Amino acid sequence: MSSFSHKIDEWMKEAEARPASAITIVKLIARRLRELTERNEELLSENIALQNGTRVEEYQKRISHLEYQLDLLKRRFGADESLLAELPVNPAETSSLSLLAYNIYGRILRIEVEADARSLGRIADETLATGEQPRLLAIPSNEEVLLLFTSGRVSTCAVADIATMEVGSAWSWEQAALPDEPRAGEMLACIAPLTHLPLSEFFLQVSRRGCVKKTMTSMAQSILGNHYLGKSTLQKSDQPFDVTLCQKKDLFAVVTIEGHLLGLDVDALPYSAEERIRLTATDYVIGSFVPRSDQSMLFVTQTGKVIQRDSANLELSKSGLAKGQALIPPARLGQGVRFIGAASVQEQDRIVALDATGSLNVHLAEALTGAGSIEAGGLILSIGVIPAEVQR
Repeated sequence: MSSFSHKIDEWMKEAEARPASAITIVKLIARRLRELTERNEELLSENIALQNGTRVEEYQKRISHLEYQLDLLKRRFGADESLLAELPVNPAETSSLSLLAYNIYGRILRIEVEADARSLGRIADETLATGEQPRLLAIPSNEEVLLLFTSGRVSTCAVADIATMEVGSAWSWEQAALPDEPRAGEMLACIAPLTHLPLSEFFLQVSRRGCVKKTMTSMAQSILGNHYLGKSTLQKSDQPFDVTLCQKKDLFAVVTIEGHLLGLDVDALPYSAEERIRLTATDYVIGSFVPRSDQSMLFVTQTGKVIQRDSANLELSKSGLAKGQALIPPARLGQGVRFIGAASVQEQDRIVALDATGSLNVHLAEALTGAGSIEAGGLILSIGVIPAEVQR
């Protein structure tokens, strides 16, 4: 303020010496006074916020979210804080492995998976082969997961808080955990691992009709605090399908039930829902993933046929609507062949397959691609991937 007073003295002398410049000088003084008034109002508002606790509450929320992200990092790299200084080569080696089988009604079956497991058990459900199929997710047991509902609502849950089922048994959905029951009019769309959140740039969403949207993870505090991520849809009949954490410069693959594969550049994706794949009335998205350079893309049909493609061959769509690559020939499509799952895998990864009898069986990815098919008791309903780096 003293420097401003000094400038006023200089301007007054200038006005006396050169009366013609007086109007310009008055304008300069008025502008500066306006700036100071605005700044004073900002400081006053901040002081009021500090006095009534709103700013303190905001800071407390930020601290709480940072502590939450630190806890996620601890789960990812080990429970001991000292491990954060020297990250282990295999961060998941201290944790057991869980397979989550879940349905649209929010029911989750958790099965502990041993390294040499071949058969995990069976889901006893007479209506299993009809309607929306259960989905499978294999993750370390110390993971935190994000539950996305078709309304756009989200919640979080620790895998360790979900009761485990006895391996080798038959389970019913009534036995399954219900960590967050869907509210009226909504269903559970997907479950996604969350411990990579502090190391990720975006939440990437895709809908059943191929709408794609990214959201910066810097918004995570607000998203998790308000329990809302959004639907990423444009049509009323559309529904959210999946959410993935990703980085800048990642590629994103979208796969449909009728065998279309679309590649997208994450950096070029919008922050609002945008339709990116041209679908027929009967086609819809059944898989999405971030392919890695050291992995291949694996596609499985309902009859157990396995198709493999090199990740380097993923064709990127620049913008607007695109059909994508057709992986199922028209003749086979006419015979009723459809994809039920797709993933990015390494040869040493394991594939969990759920068949029409409810059986959950484990196969080595390398063996499946070599044989070109999955042996199962009836049609394949769903697949999940156990990455080699999280196997005990």
